[in-house]
Amino acid sequence: MIPMCIGCNKQPHEISEYVDAANDEPEFFIDAADYVRREEGTYNLANGHFLCTGCYIKAGEPSSPRGWVAP
Repeated sequence: MIPMCIGCNKQPHEISEYVDAANDEPEFFIDAADYVRREEGTYNLANGHFLCTGCYIKAGEPSSPRGWVAP
């Protein structure tokens, strides 16, 4: 499943922060979606949802004691 930001409805390859981050790790040969799966703290493994940084801030920077993931 392709990850999707539930704030802006964009996939990682459409969000420059993830494209740039994936490109900064050429030794791992990962794309933006793999980067989100591996590194994005809001990524929900069950459904592929996450919040990009801008949307996370707009959402009020949600948190929880166990770590917040997108619904």
